[in-house]
Amino acid sequence: MPRHLRISLCALALALTSASTLCAEDKPAKPAAITIGEMRVQTMPAVNYLHTAAETTFANMGAPVVAAFDKIFFTASEAKLMIARPTMLVYQGGPHYAPDKPFKMEIGVIVADDAKVADLPEELKMRKTAPFKCATILYTGSVDQQGQAYQKLIPAIKAADLEPTGEEREMCLYWEGVESANNVFIMQIGVK
Repeated sequence: MPRHLRISLCALALALTSASTLCAEDKPAKPAAITIGEMRVQTMPAVNYLHTAAETTFANMGAPVVAAFDKIFFTASEAKLMIARPTMLVYQGGPHYAPDKPFKMEIGVIVADDAKVADLPEELKMRKTAPFKCATILYTGSVDQQGQAYQKLIPAIKAADLEPTGEEREMCLYWEGVESANNVFIMQIGVK
């Protein structure tokens, strides 16, 4: 993997550790060049997902995320897989509603639908996700302010009287760097 890509992914993973700990009841927003959209309910299509599992807390998330992305991007590069989107984190148990509690997660990338790997390392898996009905919100800005998207999304879900399923996803749609005001993420909280 090119050194600049690895450094960028490591920075992203470390920044996500602190950014993801913010939720609806946490710290007030810092002034920054960010944009947060409005909540939408939509069904995200099924995707081919190369991932690994971890159990962690937001406070300790950096190390497993960095290690996972190192392994995933190395494997994808060696297997010449086409990466359709940079990253997707899948959280179980609704951790943004209780950010101090441990949770299970998957760390991975979305690869082309026809991607196949003969010999995946034991800790990596590839699966086709199911379509995902969720409340979504778009976030554009630096990684350290991502928590503000959850500060807006969680109350919007409650106001719409939607029932969360416990699965949450963060998908990176565009990436320039940890501090870039141009990064684009879609936060997704599963709803019934």
